[in-house]
Parts: sequence; structure tokens; C-alpha cells
Amino acid sequence: MYRIIKAEYAGDYKVLITFDDGQKRLADFHGFISKSLHPSIHKYIDKALFQQFEFDNYEIHWGSQFDIDPYDIYYGEFEAKDSPYFVDIEAAKTQFELVE
Repeated sequence: MYRIIKAEYAGDYKVLITFDDGQKRLADFHGFISKSLHPSIHKYIDKALFQQFEFDNYEIHWGSQFDIDPYDIYYGEFEAKDSPYFVDIEAAKTQFELVE
């Protein structure tokens, strides 16, 4: 299990994360947040809100509705196109019908 021991804002939606094994990762959340269709995630495109993240040993989180597992940060999984976190907005639009 990967544990986060330090997380600090590094500008432009990036967070420098230090793990208990000494490894550091610079996680860039901009693409993830800007492409998300979920309002609980997309609202963090507001930099002031984004910078209010918190962390514990088990995750980095923004409020109670949006968190990322340390494993996914360690291996960059949340940024991968085949990740469950990644949403291709144009592809998603074709999967849903607008109901008024």
C-alpha cells in the first residue's frame, strides 16, 4: 500500500506528492478536472477551490465527494485514457440522450 506523507500545491492544478517510500510524483489534475462531466469534480476547475485539497495516508481529497487513491497517483492511473477516472467528453455525449 502506498501512503501519502506530504502533498503541496505546485501551481496550475499540479500537486507534488511524497510517498512513504520516498518517491515523489508531480500529479497534474488539470486534464482530469477539465474533462470530467461530474459536477462534483468539474467545479474544481476553479483554482481557489482546487487549492483547498487535503490528504491523509490513504487519499488526496477535495471535500467529501472527490478523492484520488494514492495507488492511482503513484502510477499515474488517473491520467491514463483507459482509466475509470478519465472521460472523453465527445464520446460521452453520444452515449447519453438529452432529456428536457
